[in-house]
Parts: sequence; C-alpha cells; structure tokens
Amino acid sequence: MSGGPHLWRGDVLAALARLLDYNPAGTAAASTLRSGSAAAAEDGPGSTADGRERPVPHHSRVAALAIRMASRLHGLDPLDTFYAGLLHDIGLLGNVRDPDRWRNLDEQANRPLIRSHPLVGAQMVAEVPELFSVAPIIMDHHECVNGHGYPRGKVGDEIGHAAQVIRFADTCDVILREQASPELMAFLHAVRGRTATQTSGAIADAGVEVLGEPGFYAQLLAAEDVEFLIQSTLHGQAADDYVTTAAEVTGLLELFASVTDTHPADKTGHSRRVAALGVLVAMSLGLETEETTKVKWAALVHDVGMITVPKEILDKPGRLSPEETAEVRRHAEATERLIAPIRGLEEVAAIAAGHGEAYDGSGYPRGLRGREIPIGARILAVCDTFDALTSHRPYREAREASLSIDILVKGSGSLFDPDVVAAAVPAFLIARAAEEPEPVGAV
Repeated sequence: MSGGPHLWRGDVLAALARLLDYNPAGTAAASTLRSGSAAAAEDGPGSTADGRERPVPHHSRVAALAIRMASRLHGLDPLDTFYAGLLHDIGLLGNVRDPDRWRNLDEQANRPLIRSHPLVGAQMVAEVPELFSVAPIIMDHHECVNGHGYPRGKVGDEIGHAAQVIRFADTCDVILREQASPELMAFLHAVRGRTATQTSGAIADAGVEVLGEPGFYAQLLAAEDVEFLIQSTLHGQAADDYVTTAAEVTGLLELFASVTDTHPADKTGHSRRVAALGVLVAMSLGLETEETTKVKWAALVHDVGMITVPKEILDKPGRLSPEETAEVRRHAEATERLIAPIRGLEEVAAIAAGHGEAYDGSGYPRGLRGREIPIGARILAVCDTFDALTSHRPYREAREASLSIDILVKGSGSLFDPDVVAAAVPAFLIARAAEEPEPVGAV
C-alpha cells in the first residue's frame, strides 16, 4: 500500500453487494461465506450443500443487466449505472426479510422502511464523494414514469435514464424469482407488461434487446454465470477505475460498517468506535501511518462475517450454548472470505479476521499465539473487547469503563498482548474522560 492505496473501486463495491445479498436461506453468497470456497466447490458450482440450486444474488444480477443496457444507451455512464446496480438496496440495511423485498410496488410503498430505503441508500452513498454521481440513481430507482413509484412520486422525464435502467433490471430480477426461470419469450412478455408503467419505451426497448442477445438471458439464470458477468466487468470496463485516496477507502469501508452494525440494534456504531479506539492505540504504540490506517480499515470490517450468524443467536438474552458460541466464532472466517477477494485489502482481511485470536493461542479462527498474531489484530482484540464491555448487550447492561479496563488488565498476557494493553489503558481513559460533560460552573 506504500505510496497510496492500490484498490479497484469495483472490487470493493462487488464485495459490498455480496454482503447485501447474504441470505441465510442459502444464496450463493451465503454458501460461500458460511462454508468457504473449498466447501462450496465440493458442492458443485451451481448447488448448495443440500443439493439445491443456488439462488442468483439480487444486486449482482441487477448490476450485470444494468451495465449491458447502459452501454447501449447514449448519455449514460456505464460504470455509475453498474455501481448503482450493486448498491441500489443498501438503504434497506438488512432490515427487511427476503420475501418482503419482492412484494409488488404498491405493497412496498405502504411500508415505511421499504419506502424510505432509496433515500437512505442515496444519503449513505453520497457520503463517499467519489460515488456522489451514483447517489441520484439509487434515490430514484423505485420511481415510475406513471408517477406511482416512490419515494417522491416522480413522473416521466423527471426520472433519470440510469434510474430507469435500474428499475427495469430490478423488475426483471423480481419476475425471474416469481416465475423460476421462464422460457425467454414468456419472460420478455412479462417484462414488457410489468415495465410499461415503470420506464420509458426507449429504456424498455434497450432492455429487451439486451435480454435477446445470444446466450445472455441464460447467463442471468445461474449464480455462477452472473458472477462471471460481474468479474468480466471488474476486469474489463472497471479495470482502470482505481481508488486513489485513503479517505475514499475509509468511506467505502464505512458503508460495510453501516450495513454490519444494524444487527443487533444495540451494536449501532460498534465498528466505527472500534476503529477510533484502534487508531488511538496504534498511535500510542508508535505504529507508522500506513499500519495505523490498516488497523482502522480492518476495524471497520472486522464484524462483516456476523451477517452469517442467525439473528436469534445475536439477540439471545442469556448465555450462549457451546454450539451457539462456535457459530459466532465462525464469523471471523466469514469476514476474511468476504474481504480477502478485494485486491489490495488482503492484509486488512487477515487483521480483521484475527481479532478473535488470543495471545496464549486459545483464540480463533486459527489459534495463533503471541507475535504470530498480526499487531493490528492484537490491537483490535483489545479495542473490540473494550467497546463490547462498555456497550449494552441483550444479556447485560453496559459496564463502567474502569471495570472494563480491569477485565482487560486481568486478561493481559493470556487473552491480550501485554504491550497493547499497556498502551490502550491510558488511551481509553483519556478518550472516555473527553466524552464526559464538564461539570456545571467548571472553569
């Protein structure tokens, strides 16, 4: 990473799309994250562990169709449209059950959480300046030319063509889920009927032409073929679209944190807090800027694998069983599998996955010991524990900072690196003191 980040924007957003598409019922993303690529390969490229065909990830299929359409239409930026396809439902933040996502537009519009998600998603994406041009596409992707869309009820040409492309591709995906891979002509007939009130005729014509390209429709029906289409775009049209600043990397990874920290609800802000604490400790230890930045980035994504843990375990008010504890611990491997494919973030992925390792070798996922554990992971282990202890959880109230620090000190040399604890304690005390309001009348 010397000389600035060397990442591809599309790689990061495709990984984020896989996070958004995770479904514990057995999507392609779920199979890969839970069991690992090797286990998935043993199951076969198109099936889950129980032999069922892997459902096609929603965001990936929408993006694959959208960039084909945008490349045919004049005046559209294909990459902006592609990125909007990958992220268009990010505003749902994982809070809507999978079956609810596919309700018709009228039913969606009557549910406040769903109706607001284009606005929420646009706001999130707009916070990354380099993605600002993608935000309006996301904001309007549920608008319809007849004025019956949402969130703002736009009409006709008020809706940008890129947003209409996403609307068309989104509708195609919904129909394919409803009808289970219909014959092409029947599918095109259904698409024409459904999109007639949603998009302009020109957009629909372009979409139908793309769907009629030899072999393309068949590629949209299988998860591995859609992934091939995504990878072809990442190594083709998006091959020169680099992330050029550390600030943008931080902004992109904060999107992962926003999605991850919604379950359970009392974890809101956890990854950002761990990142802030991690930077403090890294600086206290005298780490160079580049290493400190890696700690921050790893903190922002350290819990993305938690999406593989059943919600009933995360929300359980009592002590976890051994089987449930093992399920939670597997999130570290899932985190690495999701982040490591992002070219340029391999080391960050290893740091993030190692935050559950213990200094004495009793941790997870690999049982590393002492200096075998990356210094960034040793830092995150302390920061993650401190934030967890001082935050409310379903099974206990938040602990006082002083009591939490006592727990860290007791774990020094066994669970935690003693040098990291020694640097963290004063940093945590200063940070918490700064958060306390000044007494009334203090000078």
